[in-house]
Amino acid sequence: MASSSSSSPFLMHPVADENTKEIQHLSFYNLKNNKPYNLKLPPCLKNTQFQCIGSSKGWLAFLNQTLKNPFLFNPSSQALIHLPQNHHQITKLILSQDPSLRPHTYAAVAIQTPLISGKLSFSRNRDATWHDLSNPSETYYDAVCCDATNTLFALAPRLQVESWNLNDDSPTKTTVIRASFPRSLCLAKEAFPRDLYSSQLYLALASGGGIVTAVRYVGDYVRYDGEAVCEGDTLTDYMAAPLVCPYRTMGFRVLRADVSGGDWGDVEGLGDYAMFVGGNETAVGLRKNAIYFTDDYWERIDEDYSYGGHDFGVFCMKDSRFEHVLHLEMDKINPPPFWITLPSST
Repeated sequence: MASSSSSSPFLMHPVADENTKEIQHLSFYNLKNNKPYNLKLPPCLKNTQFQCIGSSKGWLAFLNQTLKNPFLFNPSSQALIHLPQNHHQITKLILSQDPSLRPHTYAAVAIQTPLISGKLSFSRNRDATWHDLSNPSETYYDAVCCDATNTLFALAPRLQVESWNLNDDSPTKTTVIRASFPRSLCLAKEAFPRDLYSSQLYLALASGGGIVTAVRYVGDYVRYDGEAVCEGDTLTDYMAAPLVCPYRTMGFRVLRADVSGGDWGDVEGLGDYAMFVGGNETAVGLRKNAIYFTDDYWERIDEDYSYGGHDFGVFCMKDSRFEHVLHLEMDKINPPPFWITLPSST
């Protein structure tokens, strides 16, 4: 599989004060040597409560929890870019281009979730407001941007992929992949039935005109022995409280299609590359045949200390085996970590 990035992302972990919830510094874990690098925050960000809502093109996206203002922060240059105030919850924010290299043409793209749908909006440099994209679908699961062409690709229901050229004054939607569900996903529904599992979808670009979708299957209630059970099965006659059965990622399926069109096909392996999924813009980097994932089950991550914020790990494509990421998933991490590709991570 060709890579959309020649480097391996860092795992960024915001370290917050347990009492005030204010972030004190950022720790970046290099997966090559498993060492953390701590970054002090600039004075303007100290004594502020904010949460990470994305990472893209070497930048982190944060939301000031008091003012509800999103902003971009570059860990390498410590540059700060303020974005328009948002009126809906942003679940992921990505960049069409690197603002450091293309300050006049980049756009910030937000996936927002009013109620149960996920809509797309964008804001260009120095805009005072967010703009809705034209001809939107009913919802979107994920989005990714091509830096070279300033093109946005978004994953809509039934695995349709739509695109917008963000160089245009009024970007118009084009459907680049219109395919029915592959048979492999129909079979996966049997292995991961909806009454026991939730699914999350991620979109990534690969060189050569390819586009990749990863489907993540999360057991909503998973026993200590690894079996997904119904919520009612967590109740017992001999204990006052229900059994602790946190949600847990139980499997992945990866599909690929050409942007020029065609059907989705199964990807059996990623070769010398890996996917990095979570709250970040989905990345492809130089790691061996695996999917690195962080917890982004936003609907339940704050449900209970025993249930949310633990779902981190590595899924090995060769044998469907799970491994730890720096043993971080042993305890709840709050705020949750994000993947980010830094210039120094080559």
